[in-house]
Amino acid sequence: MSDFNTMIVPLPDPIYGTPYQNGITDPLWPVDFDGKMNIRRIAELLGRLAVSERLADGSPPPPEEVKLRAQYASDYAGRTARQSNLTLIRANVLSSDRAELIAVLKMLTEFAVEEMQLKPSQSRVAVLEQVPTSYRVTVTLAFGASLFVDAQGEDRFGLRTLRPRYLKQMPSFPGDAPDFDPAASGSDLLISVCSDHPYVNIATTRFFVEFFNQRFRKAHPHVGPDRNLMHFMSIEQGFARKDKREFLRFDDGIDNVQMGRDDLFRFVYVEETDNEPDWCVNGSYLVYRKIREHMPKWEVLDEKTQEAHIGRHKTSGAPLSREVAGADGMTPVYPDPADERDGPLTAHVRKVQPRRSEADLFGMSDLERRFVRRPYPFFDGLDPDTGTTCNGLQFVAFMKSIQQQFEHVANMWQMNPDFPVPGTGIDALYASGVLSTVDGGYYFCPAGLRCEGDYFGATLFEALPLL
Repeated sequence: MSDFNTMIVPLPDPIYGTPYQNGITDPLWPVDFDGKMNIRRIAELLGRLAVSERLADGSPPPPEEVKLRAQYASDYAGRTARQSNLTLIRANVLSSDRAELIAVLKMLTEFAVEEMQLKPSQSRVAVLEQVPTSYRVTVTLAFGASLFVDAQGEDRFGLRTLRPRYLKQMPSFPGDAPDFDPAASGSDLLISVCSDHPYVNIATTRFFVEFFNQRFRKAHPHVGPDRNLMHFMSIEQGFARKDKREFLRFDDGIDNVQMGRDDLFRFVYVEETDNEPDWCVNGSYLVYRKIREHMPKWEVLDEKTQEAHIGRHKTSGAPLSREVAGADGMTPVYPDPADERDGPLTAHVRKVQPRRSEADLFGMSDLERRFVRRPYPFFDGLDPDTGTTCNGLQFVAFMKSIQQQFEHVANMWQMNPDFPVPGTGIDALYASGVLSTVDGGYYFCPAGLRCEGDYFGATLFEALPLL
């Protein structure tokens, strides 16, 4: 029997050809692990599962299989798997002509599809170098509030009445850096590029930033030889660690909340009953926050104080909570959000994941505030103002309601000094200055492509009268 602990677990591929844009809840692990998969696939997935007649004759499965299924259910089923590299490109449309905007979106879509379907090159490969079958490329396009109504209040494209219900300029929050101005950080478009190879991200990003306008002019000669349709404002980059930790070196679930497939769709994508414009169905809101981690302030704290700030044990990642006897001995339970015996009430995990047993004032349970997080650590080199390194987390999250999910967590829990009890204080990581938000914005990702020749945002313009 092969050693289960030495098997390499492959990552799931993006799911192309769905009503939802790629890069939001895919790559997605299969929810069910029922023993009916091809044995080679199973061996690649979590070890080696011997599929034989014993599964059908009523005899109990071997211990290895029981362990395998439990591990799969705990660590993989229903979770999304980030790629290794993230690039965020912000851009503004330099036009007030709806037909030109549609042409821009069509070309962005064409290139996105081209990049996502491109297979890794097998040429110029060093001897014995393994090339994967896919770099798991996703290109996700999102609309900013300024595309519907710009900073001057102008409705450039006649889209004001169809703006998504919760799409607006990101407000300021406690813990924002003094020089962070959300009004200056927003953009018409946000392009998220993810893949498992850094040069794939670089090459894709270079096309958008350096060659898009050139290619657009060539395809649309009437715009003139010197006119640009897109102004690219900024490029942000991040990377993923194999151990799912970031610079603070705690396992605090920076990847994704544990959800089954149904929950992923329940909490992420707009449905027909969500009181949004019809064109928003199957779309998702995107919240972006660039969070600086001030390491000198963090690293002077001893381990016990760090654990108190996070609300978890540093080594195991288990919550700082009382232990209760369970079937396996002493099993840590999730902390009571208002009981100081489970650790400081200002601990990060206590402030953003309270999980109370009763419904809140709005009749919703705390678990209904969840959303999909797809953050990546970043390292921007030297901060010239302080002489320290500049690093932190590119926090990217997807949800069906900014107000009921992200803003409720931020305003009612994390940054509310009177939650869970009066006088508690805000999240300890922000209160101590370890974290500060230095950039960000709100966006809406339209639905995926319905057929060949479709483009991102097509349903928006189909809802408008003809020009």
